[in-house]
Amino acid sequence: MARQRKNWLFISLFSVFGAIGMLLYSLPLEAEQAPSVYIVQEGDTLWDISKRFFNSPFIWPTLWEKNKHIKDPQWIYSGQPLLLGEKRPVDDSFDRSADHPSARIVKASPPKSADSSAAALVQSGVQSADTSAPEASEYLITREQVDSCGYILSRQQMLAREKEEQWGAVIDARENKISYSYPDLIYINKGKGQVSPGARFTVFRPYDLVIHPESGQEIGYKIQILGIIEVREVFEQIALAQIIKSFSEIHLNDRIRPYEQIPIPVRSKPKTKLQGMVIASEDGRINLSFHNIVFLDQGKKQKIQAGNCFSIYRQDIVDSLQERDQQSETVNEVIGELMVLKAEDDTSAALITKSKDAIAVGYRFSAQPE
Repeated sequence: MARQRKNWLFISLFSVFGAIGMLLYSLPLEAEQAPSVYIVQEGDTLWDISKRFFNSPFIWPTLWEKNKHIKDPQWIYSGQPLLLGEKRPVDDSFDRSADHPSARIVKASPPKSADSSAAALVQSGVQSADTSAPEASEYLITREQVDSCGYILSRQQMLAREKEEQWGAVIDARENKISYSYPDLIYINKGKGQVSPGARFTVFRPYDLVIHPESGQEIGYKIQILGIIEVREVFEQIALAQIIKSFSEIHLNDRIRPYEQIPIPVRSKPKTKLQGMVIASEDGRINLSFHNIVFLDQGKKQKIQAGNCFSIYRQDIVDSLQERDQQSETVNEVIGELMVLKAEDDTSAALITKSKDAIAVGYRFSAQPE
C-alpha cells in the first residue's frame, strides 16, 4: 500500500512539473529590439526576420506590405534596406497553413554603403502606409536594380539582337527541378569555340506584348531579366554554368545573351525638354509607387539617357462652376518623380524615386510639366 502511494506521488509530481515545463516552453521568447531599418543579410527570409524582431513569423505579410520595393516576398537580397518601424498586430485572417516565404538568398553585391541606404530611408520619414520616398537627389541606385531592370524590344529589334548578340538558351540542369536559382548548375547550348570558362551571360525571358495606352500602337515585348550565370566547364556543344545572381526563377528554355555591366546611372537633367507617357509597368501592377519599375514611350532617339530625371503628373479636368459658360480646364498635378535606368531606341525603363499618390499607366512625365 505504501509502495502504491509512492507511485501515485511520483506520477502526480511528474505531471505537475511536466505541465509547468510545457507552459514555460509555450511562452514566447522576448523578441530582439527592432531597428528602424534592417539591412538584409545572407540567409535571411521575411519569415525569419518577422520572428526575430516581432516575435511572430506570421507577421511577414505586414512586413512585406511595409516595404513596397520588394516585388516578391520569396526574393530578398543581401544588402537590401528593410523598413521595420513599429510592431503591428498579426492579422488573424491570415492563413497560417500557407507556405511561408522561405526565400533563397542570392549572392548580391551590396550597395556602396549599406548605412547610407538605411540612413536615406530613415531621413526620408518613410511610413508603412505612405508611398513617400527619399528625395531623388539622395536616392541610391544599386547594382542589383540596374542588372535586374528589364526593357522593351519590338519584334524587329528582337530578331536583330538575337543575331547580333548570338542568343542561346538554358537547355538542362544538374538537378531535376521545375525552376532554378542561385547557386544551381545549369547547361547552356554554347560549346567549344563559342564560350570559355568565366564567361558571363544574362538570363532573360520575353513576355507581355505592350500596346500604347493612348495610340493603340504595338510597342514591343517586355524583356524580364532573370539572373546572371557564369560558365564553369565547356564541352563540345554545351557548357556547364552556375547561377551567380538570380532575380526571379529561371526555367529551361529561358534565353541567354552575353552579360554587359551597365554603369550605375547618375542623376542628371535631360538635354532637351521632353514629354511622354508611362506605357507599362514591369510586373503588371495597376497602382504604382516608390521603387516600382515603369516603361516610357521615349528613348535614345528622343535624346533620353540613363540617369535623366522627370516629374510624373496626371491631368485632371476641372469643370467651370459658372452656369452660363460651362468650360473645363486641364490641370497638371505633379505626383512623383522617376529616374531612367536603361534607354532603348524608342522606349526607356525607369525607377519611380518619389510618389505622393498612386501612379498608373497612362500618366505623363516631363522635365518641365506645363
